[in-house]
Amino acid sequence: MQERRLAAIMFTDIVGYTALMGLDENCAFEVLPKNREIHSA
Repeated sequence: MQERRLAAIMFTDIVGYTALMGLDENCAFEVLPKNREIHSA
C-alpha cells in the first residue's frame, strides 16, 4: 500500500514591505530576519 503525506507550506508577507523597500532598503532588509524569527518560534 502506498503511503501519502500532506505537507503544508506557509507563506507570509510583511504588511507594507514593498513600500518600505522603496523608502528605505536597508531597513527593509533588517525586518526580514525579525519576521523569520517570529514565524519559526
